[in-house]
Amino acid sequence: MELSALLALQLAAGGSPPPPPPVPKGAEAPAAAQAPASPERSSADLYYFTPEEAAQGAKAFFPRLRKKGWTFDSDVPQAIQDQMRKDLAFMAQLAGEGASKLHQEIFGAVSGAAYKEFFDSRVTAIGLSGCGSGNAVACVMPLFGPSKMWLTDNFIKFSHPQIARMMVVYHEARHTEIMHGSWGHARCPAPFLDSRGREMKSIWTGAALAGEPACDKTPLGSYGSSAILLKNIQKRCTNCTDKVRMDAGLYADDQLGRITDAQSRRRMEEDSW
Repeated sequence: MELSALLALQLAAGGSPPPPPPVPKGAEAPAAAQAPASPERSSADLYYFTPEEAAQGAKAFFPRLRKKGWTFDSDVPQAIQDQMRKDLAFMAQLAGEGASKLHQEIFGAVSGAAYKEFFDSRVTAIGLSGCGSGNAVACVMPLFGPSKMWLTDNFIKFSHPQIARMMVVYHEARHTEIMHGSWGHARCPAPFLDSRGREMKSIWTGAALAGEPACDKTPLGSYGSSAILLKNIQKRCTNCTDKVRMDAGLYADDQLGRITDAQSRRRMEEDSW
């Protein structure tokens, strides 16, 4: 479907699209993004963008998205650049045996070469931003370039393990896929309880997720794909330490809880768990 048609379909029910979030330093906001009314944004978890914003960004930036490789903006602190390069180098050296069907569909083999190709073929630039929340680690903001990833100071300040940072990075890389509406999130149910009847909370912030736009209904979206990535690393990585595999399993299980469609969750469990 042409991007102009996609935009028309996504805006048909809602009238004028919402305005963009505050323009981050060094970002380019397309003229098509200007509009009244303010969209609801969540501060409980990762950055959230609306389907309308994804469609607008795709329409405005589409001719310039076909580029392989990425660069840092000049204002990204050296410590963040160094950590990002170190983390991506870690992913690029992973080796594994086999891969689940969903992992094959999304990433290919459990291998550093596949993970490097996935990231390099989607992300064209990395900038610095607050991502709309003091809790964010990274984000993609389609209105300011749907193939650009933004990192926050939390990327080096949070105490989460390396594999968890990479879970977020690959989650965000999935959001650059404009022909899938950038894989926008679904709203979590309210109440939102785990299998033991406990309130579901963000593993990043501890904030309650009920009613927040912080879930997925498909195993192929950002939460689903990053969970599948980590579960395959836990089970199939041949050069990972026990600590890396343990962390990968912990965060994969947490992200599985964000999949609210029963059939999609069952498909993921049968595939990788």
